[in-house]
Amino acid sequence: MFITEETEVVYKNLEDLSYIDNDDETPSGRPMVALYVNNKFEGDIEVWYDAEMEDRPYVCINYEIIYLDTIKEIF
Repeated sequence: MFITEETEVVYKNLEDLSYIDNDDETPSGRPMVALYVNNKFEGDIEVWYDAEMEDRPYVCINYEIIYLDTIKEIF
């Protein structure tokens, strides 16, 4: 499943979210990560970079910007 900003992802707080950087890409070549909610796979989501924050990577969940460094990365 591919998560877009229109996709509703149900979670209570940022501690529920985690991701795996699996070096995957969208068909257009943009990076993606696998998103998890309470350790359950939700889908792949596109990664964006905030130029005003020194290219800080983020994802857009429920129309909200979530910086990847604020959620847990699973290795």
